[in-house]
Amino acid sequence: MKIDKPIVLILCGGRSLRLWPLSQYKSKNFIDIFGVSPLEITIKRFLKVTPLDNIYLVANKNEKKSLEKLKLLNKKNIFFESEGKNTAAAVLLSLLNLRKYAKNNIIIAPVDALIKKEKSFYSALNKSFKAASDGWLCSLGIKPLTPDINFGYILAKVDSGKKAKGIYPVSKFIEKPELDLAKLLISKGNCYFNSGMFISRISTLLEEYKKYYYGYDRFVENFDKGTISVFYKNIENIPFDKVIMEKTKKAVVIESNFSWKDFGNWQAIYEVLPKDKNGNAKIGNICINKSTNNLVYIDNSKKKILVMGIDNICFVDTKEYTLLTTRDKLDNIKSALSHMNSDKC
Repeated sequence: MKIDKPIVLILCGGRSLRLWPLSQYKSKNFIDIFGVSPLEITIKRFLKVTPLDNIYLVANKNEKKSLEKLKLLNKKNIFFESEGKNTAAAVLLSLLNLRKYAKNNIIIAPVDALIKKEKSFYSALNKSFKAASDGWLCSLGIKPLTPDINFGYILAKVDSGKKAKGIYPVSKFIEKPELDLAKLLISKGNCYFNSGMFISRISTLLEEYKKYYYGYDRFVENFDKGTISVFYKNIENIPFDKVIMEKTKKAVVIESNFSWKDFGNWQAIYEVLPKDKNGNAKIGNICINKSTNNLVYIDNSKKKILVMGIDNICFVDTKEYTLLTTRDKLDNIKSALSHMNSDKC
């Protein structure tokens, strides 16, 4: 551990049902659609700002065998939850493991982000380090060009007098608004996509957890006694954003200009993949004829698919499961899966 460098905590929980049916076989940490896993991409990204010894993961114990095979990371730098309880508990568990580095800045980052314009990304991080050292809880906010209902939004107080620094106090967090509201937010000019990346001092975060996290003292007591696994069963399933960022008086958004995508869903995958002249994206042995704007994925290299005369379709074929839908219905995968797993199908 290098004390003069930031700590990175990568959130590795969750199956990402929006990438079904691939999520039936792997968590989003290891779904290697781009030839390399999201986890490897994320670790290598942060090696440009901190050494490997300063990079930590928090994950579900069910992935212990897979994660401990990683040659890229020290096994001691992986914190395992006894069961998934969302990001508020995962972050607190990690912070308690890192208490002795209380004065260090920490970057909390999701595992499923694609970032381009990396110079702008690192510039935004450097700006956040200074603000974090001054006691702020920073979120990297991306200026939206078009409305998107798959992302959370941050409303900023842009008239606060901090405009020259590109750092604004947060007015409100809005989680995945309906399309009409998203359009309205963007029209006001003071909103940002919530990248899900947060930067703060560890000591500041622990202070805010003590103020706002229900059951904080019992959590710490059980952690110190070594009984946290038993205690975990009764922990509320709630995101870090809701517990801390939406309540703290210390939240600021860092205006960021890098290109960012959460690739935890098929629509984002489609947007990132290379396409033919008719807007078709494909992975596998696929021939596409007189069709436009489709996403076709096959995981069987011996199988050949002919696609003809269809538009705006998402077709994902695996050994046991197949997804067939129009691309505009991809936001409904979770509810459709609930229907499929019920007695109605």
